[in-house]
Amino acid sequence: MKAFFGFLRRLWKTETFSPAAFVLRAIMITLLFGISELLGLREYTTFLSGTSANVNLSWQTVSVLGLIHLLLYVGFILLVPISLITAGLLWAWNLWQRQREIPNQKLAVSTERPLSPQA
Repeated sequence: MKAFFGFLRRLWKTETFSPAAFVLRAIMITLLFGISELLGLREYTTFLSGTSANVNLSWQTVSVLGLIHLLLYVGFILLVPISLITAGLLWAWNLWQRQREIPNQKLAVSTERPLSPQA
């Protein structure tokens, strides 16, 4: 369990525009949307048509709950795929950059001449 929390802490402290950060954001939005679905907030989106899903709650509460679910739904549909595609592209770009730097380093090493000792 300690290793899992250490892994989460390391993910949380990643750079803002790294592939891991984009994947973490996608996971967070997915989890929040899943919790919203499990809690049944979808039925509160009926405030859009002017009806109330629960007559025991005020229209303000129903509207807030419906808006929360609506924003999480839009985030799940739009932001999660975009974040995952961005993470994949950034990962591929970083891999390509590292592979491109290796031949340049080998070339720089091979052109250096060994120093001859001075007598």
